[in-house]
Amino acid sequence: MRLGLCPDCLSQVELTGLGACIRCGRHCRPGQCAPLDHRYGRVLSLAAYRGPWRQVVQNVKFGGDRGVALELARELAALAKEGGFARPQAVVPAPGAGENRRSFDLLALLCRELARSAGAPVREVLARRPGRLPQVKLDLRGRLEGLEDYIYLKKGADPGGPVLWLVDDVYTTGATADACAGALMAGGARSVYLLTLAV
Repeated sequence: MRLGLCPDCLSQVELTGLGACIRCGRHCRPGQCAPLDHRYGRVLSLAAYRGPWRQVVQNVKFGGDRGVALELARELAALAKEGGFARPQAVVPAPGAGENRRSFDLLALLCRELARSAGAPVREVLARRPGRLPQVKLDLRGRLEGLEDYIYLKKGADPGGPVLWLVDDVYTTGATADACAGALMAGGARSVYLLTLAV
């Protein structure tokens, strides 16, 4: 077993990593990339969010498989190092949407391992105001609009430095990452790099 999958299932996974588009983390085609005006920098992800990989991510998010979660975190940290990501002054988790069916905090585990690898602290400086449905419950237009009104830098919080790693579990439209990057840059960050388990 590797990354929570048997060899046959792993062979069906579209690994993205360093060979994917730096803008969206996917093996994209023209017209299918992230919006041109996003404020985050390079995107790094482990694999495409479908087939066996979708099940792996769902298992660690909601099933609490800490062993696999730690393996995924270490794989992501190794990719960031191999890809020459700028060393961050802090690692920042994306804020949750308020609906929590998870048996443990996957983002916290990912951030701890990435922070250990990068030699930087974890800073939980972002928050999300209530009143908006989780992204997964919205259509494409709804996902792309209005998040900047809900994601914000906590009062008095210091993002931690000019270069930050933003961590989320799944990247879809990039709207959450863009809103997070905007809040962090308003607080003084200059570059925000996104690391995720799936795209």
